[in-house]
Amino acid sequence: MRASELEGKEVIELKSGERLERIKDWELLINTETGMVEALIVTIHGWGGVETGHRTIPWKQIRKISQDLVLFEADEAETT
Repeated sequence: MRASELEGKEVIELKSGERLERIKDWELLINTETGMVEALIVTIHGWGGVETGHRTIPWKQIRKISQDLVLFEADEAETT
């Protein structure tokens, strides 16, 4: 999979069913020593497309990337 293929996918947390939004503005956090992806950083937008914050999803929490979805499972500390 190419990084550019992430755009347009909907991000959903598995346990809570929380839908973040479709990926529009995002970044990959890459470890420069190992070259491995460490996290997906998704920009969250509010009304009118105004940026309201960011959500960092550690790569180890991503369970599935399909044609339309990115499914991740947050740690218990993050969901409570």
